[in-house]
Amino acid sequence: MHPLSAKGRGPAPAHAPHQEEIHRPSRAVAWLLGLASLAAHGQEAPGTVLASDGFRHGTGARRTLRQAPGSPVRAEDGVLDLQASAGLTLWYRQPFSGDYEIQLTATPLKASFPGLPDRVSDLNLFWNATTAEGGDPGARQADGALASYDALRLYYLGFGANGNRSTRLRRYDGTAARPQVAGYADPSLATADDRLGAPPAFARLKDGEAVRLRIQSRASPGQAAELRVLADEQLVFAWTDPAPYRHGWLALRTTASHLRIKDFRVLRL
Repeated sequence: MHPLSAKGRGPAPAHAPHQEEIHRPSRAVAWLLGLASLAAHGQEAPGTVLASDGFRHGTGARRTLRQAPGSPVRAEDGVLDLQASAGLTLWYRQPFSGDYEIQLTATPLKASFPGLPDRVSDLNLFWNATTAEGGDPGARQADGALASYDALRLYYLGFGANGNRSTRLRRYDGTAARPQVAGYADPSLATADDRLGAPPAFARLKDGEAVRLRIQSRASPGQAAELRVLADEQLVFAWTDPAPYRHGWLALRTTASHLRIKDFRVLRL
């Protein structure tokens, strides 16, 4: 089965409600992170580093954090270490627009949480996210529950979600439908929108093994958005949005997981 490439195809109709993440009691709250900002307005040459974070100076100087009990977050020695007992969202202060690429390396570590089997799960991202009015979603009052972001407009990647049983691409439209535009899922979890079948090895997380994730978002004025997701240079998704979100904010999202993130950059395409 090959990754989806669908030019001019809008989001698939909503089917039964999708649970991209375990809906546990919302003890975790949203986090707000700042980046070392180098450029943001789309006038840079391809390859220009728009933002980066080396995770070497703790979680104080460049970030405003709101931490929930049981979800420690540390940034030291080049690694952002996330241990999320429930939903956890980290918003970057800087917005992005136009054509850019998000890069990061993530190592999932098997973790135990009450009521769940040991698992690796949920390397998830929001990008080009805005409120209905076009504002900063990180400035809203929201907790860590996934449903608290339903009112936003954004693109969403859920990589290795649902206990590593699904990998899905969504285009949030401001409703609780969270329309899915492409996806893989194990048969026990699959819906009609999971047209790519069960996740292949390159679309799953592996305990203790790093994965290099690249998200390419091309959304220049007057053009459809071209989205591509690659994991260790394997194409996971390619999708064209005829009604694109052209700018917005970026967030890292997870739930009931332990992730170690490093080498974060955003580049101009």
